[in-house]
Amino acid sequence: MRTKRKEVVVLIHGLWMKGPELSYIRYKLWRQGYKTYQFHYPSVFKSPEENADELYKFVCKIDADVIHFVAHSLGGIVVSHLFHKYEINQRGNVVFIGTPLNGSAAAACLNKKKLMRKLLGKSVIKGLLGDAPKWSDKRKICIVAGSSGIGAGIIFASRVMNKPNDGTVNLHETHLENADEFHEIPRSHFLLLVSSKVVDIIIQFLGKK
Repeated sequence: MRTKRKEVVVLIHGLWMKGPELSYIRYKLWRQGYKTYQFHYPSVFKSPEENADELYKFVCKIDADVIHFVAHSLGGIVVSHLFHKYEINQRGNVVFIGTPLNGSAAAACLNKKKLMRKLLGKSVIKGLLGDAPKWSDKRKICIVAGSSGIGAGIIFASRVMNKPNDGTVNLHETHLENADEFHEIPRSHFLLLVSSKVVDIIIQFLGKK
């Protein structure tokens, strides 16, 4: 195991999550010698932009020459706000896993229902409805997206789910024109987080200069 004392990875969870679901990825990164940090944020009670403000404060406290970002789902939108609003001086690569960068049809559908609107909270403000900042940062970015499985979208908003999808996010919603890499994996939205193939992609991509 090689040691990267000045090269770290910040992991950002998705909607309704707390961070433990990223433990497998975090462990594998640790085995590769990366120091990892888990950023936790209130995904429902604050907007992605507000959470990006907190992420910036979090990152500013990290003493490292290289800071990579690995974000799942809504977490990728938080990272998009971060780089749209702030300048991060440290170099590093970015990996988005199942992030609906172009908006979530499932979230838009659920947002029309009173109960589900409350459950989505502020995540839809410049976020899941597709009005988040477009990615414009020059650093390398990798998109990993699922193309099969069951998730909240299939269960609660099946009429807006197009094939292929990961059960929660439609595949085309994850596309980014200027991405350096795009990987389609036959896994569901959450099983992407425990996929050895996804981990291999992340580790390989973070090693690129």
